[in-house]
Amino acid sequence: MNDAPRQVRIVVGLWLATAVFVLFTAAGLWFQRGEIERLSGKPPGEVTNFLLALTVGAVLFAGLYAWLTRMLLKRRNWSRIALSFVAILHALWLLMVGASPASLVTLLLICVAIVFTWQSRTAQWFTEVREP
Repeated sequence: MNDAPRQVRIVVGLWLATAVFVLFTAAGLWFQRGEIERLSGKPPGEVTNFLLALTVGAVLFAGLYAWLTRMLLKRRNWSRIALSFVAILHALWLLMVGASPASLVTLLLICVAIVFTWQSRTAQWFTEVREP
């Protein structure tokens, strides 16, 4: 990463920040479980299943972001496409689950990361050394 320009370091930071934020958001929901039960009026088992589904999704997306960011650092051009595709799927998933301040922050991180991923300086860095 030392040879990566500032633009690429920003991209890496944004994708990793998105992954970490998603994990912290999922963990934080478990601490608010009682409040979620109270507000939703759902039985505890149903809330637990919902939180498990959100946690599994969060871990999957965070893992994909981390792995694809690593591939991006190895100058695998396909990783930019894959990161964008995963991010769009993640955004759609967030919109289906429901709006919250945390999901809006995640959507903002995703949008900014996609923009930086496709800027010309990042593309130029990929073309300097082609993948084998």
